[in-house]
Amino acid sequence: MPPTNRANSSPAAFDEAPRAILQIALEELGESAEQVSLAIDMPSTYLRAYLEAGVPRTLPGWIRRRLAAYLGVPDHALA
Repeated sequence: MPPTNRANSSPAAFDEAPRAILQIALEELGESAEQVSLAIDMPSTYLRAYLEAGVPRTLPGWIRRRLAAYLGVPDHALA
């Protein structure tokens, strides 16, 4: 199997369920990805890159737990 070039990978290649849950939670809160990124002590572009570019492919556990607590969702929903 040839190596995968992550630069050419589309977000569709990744698990969409956590991203969909995050997008719905953002809409329900009425906050932008940038606002929530800052609220969990990450750069303002962090969640937008996760949602749109698929970077990172999965959220690290500590960020997932912090984000889940902020959004009021179970952390396993974002895994």
